[in-house]
Amino acid sequence: MQNNELTTEEYIEISEKVRSGEYFREVRQMVDIDLHQPMTDRYWYILLTIPALLIVFSAISALQSLYPLKPEVAFIYGINDIVEDSPHIQSLIKVEGEGADVALQRFLVSNYVKEREEYDVATFDRNQTALQFLSTPQVFLEYQKSIALDNPSSPIVLYQRHTVRNIKILSTQIIQKPEEGAKGRDYTMRMVFDESLSPANKNATLSRWQVDVAFMYEPVSIDEKTNKVIPYGFLITGYKIRRL
Repeated sequence: MQNNELTTEEYIEISEKVRSGEYFREVRQMVDIDLHQPMTDRYWYILLTIPALLIVFSAISALQSLYPLKPEVAFIYGINDIVEDSPHIQSLIKVEGEGADVALQRFLVSNYVKEREEYDVATFDRNQTALQFLSTPQVFLEYQKSIALDNPSSPIVLYQRHTVRNIKILSTQIIQKPEEGAKGRDYTMRMVFDESLSPANKNATLSRWQVDVAFMYEPVSIDEKTNKVIPYGFLITGYKIRRL
């Protein structure tokens, strides 16, 4: 059993400390530690609590962004640039005083010649459909023979998938047309064009061609009984080409 009673020496030591004032200084120091040390610890606790709370809130926010667990489905949406996609109307009349029918004939025949003479594997099938629609059966049959695989001059055999053939029309001229007042519809237009290949063949030279295109053309008219507009008619009836 521990004896808590002070000895005579301890009483004497305490009495001397009381007389010298050392006892009160020690007591004040102990009280200061007991009262102010917890305040310092409390400030440190608050300082550490703030970043801890921020970390907790960030973790909760990150977890919430994971829910609900649904797969993202990608989709494509188009953006129309009004400036770039705005239509531009250009007149087909290239010569001052030229009639609208002549300008339309030149435009239609030029497109036909390009669809027939140019070659690009990406648009080849589409061009064939257009040529069949715009040609008589005899003219389209001659075209099919020109592109047959047993024909050495066929563009399919010559260019396959590695070459694109482009043409540039240099001149157009009507060399035959119905007499004024006649009921005939037959015209013949002569065109001269240059061909170019891409990628260019170093051994190939720029070639020039002449083609005579016979066609039937009915101008736009108005039905006198119904006042309805009858659209133009256009059909290729002959196609002869030669190299110049």
